[in-house]
Amino acid sequence: MLKEYDLALDLKGREISRLFKRLFDAEKLLRLHPHWFIEEVIEDQEGVKARLKDHATETYLDICFALAISELSGMSLDFKRESLHNITLFDKNGCLYASVSGNTSEQELDQHYSLSLWLRSIREYIRLFIKTTPNTLFFRFIMDHAVLKMNPSQRKVSLMILRFTALEILVIVLIVIGYVIFVM
Repeated sequence: MLKEYDLALDLKGREISRLFKRLFDAEKLLRLHPHWFIEEVIEDQEGVKARLKDHATETYLDICFALAISELSGMSLDFKRESLHNITLFDKNGCLYASVSGNTSEQELDQHYSLSLWLRSIREYIRLFIKTTPNTLFFRFIMDHAVLKMNPSQRKVSLMILRFTALEILVIVLIVIGYVIFVM
């Protein structure tokens, strides 16, 4: 099975290989998967070996892959001994595309590896570095220094606390506005 995904990200003439070299290493790519908790990552001459726990299914995965970044083909993850053979991110007509190859059906690969979520996370992480607005600079800092260092359960708890804090701030602002309008 070979499937090509349009990640709908305009690269605007950027040199994609330099961008990938600057942004990604093997562990960061694994951490971008929203369900994977990384237990161990070993990098050697053969490539990267990782022991992962899928937070959604509570199963363990042992993944071996080689990460290659080149001028012509973009970024490639070549998996060894997996049903997933290769993921390649490349520039096609100024847009970011991903091709996925494996020896099982598309649904089985997506179900086992949550490929659509993983590719979407990678796309959004790249988008943070392509645009340079105050918003993307803030989220780039948060992603690199906090979110990517957490495991999935910590991310969920932090997001819940952030939502409650925003709600508390909104209630306090409404109380102050009500006090100013009705009491003063």
